[in-house]
Amino acid sequence: MSAEVPAVEAATIERFDKAVVRLVGRVTADLAQVVPEDQTIVFTVSAPIRLPAKTAAALESMVRSGLPERELRSIVHGNQVQVRRVTGVPSSMPRVVGFVHNPESDAGLILDLARSRLLERR
Repeated sequence: MSAEVPAVEAATIERFDKAVVRLVGRVTADLAQVVPEDQTIVFTVSAPIRLPAKTAAALESMVRSGLPERELRSIVHGNQVQVRRVTGVPSSMPRVVGFVHNPESDAGLILDLARSRLLERR
């Protein structure tokens, strides 16, 4: 017995992927030099991202105006955004990590898992 798979437009998936890659890539590249060596900024953005360039610019501005002491939460161009600073991170770990998720996903859990992985000693 085979389950019927709903049809999904390839253009929708491609557009989503391009928006995600652009946003995460831009924010990661632009903020990597701002974050101190023993820290990492982890951010989440809810999908779909309709304005990736404007959302990235707003996210960068939030971080550049002052690294969050713990966590920032905001709505940016219709997307839920959370930013968390993780301290005590080994130098081998990235300075900026970003995730895009469905609106019903728990961004706090994503941030907690990322923090745990960043602080894991090998």
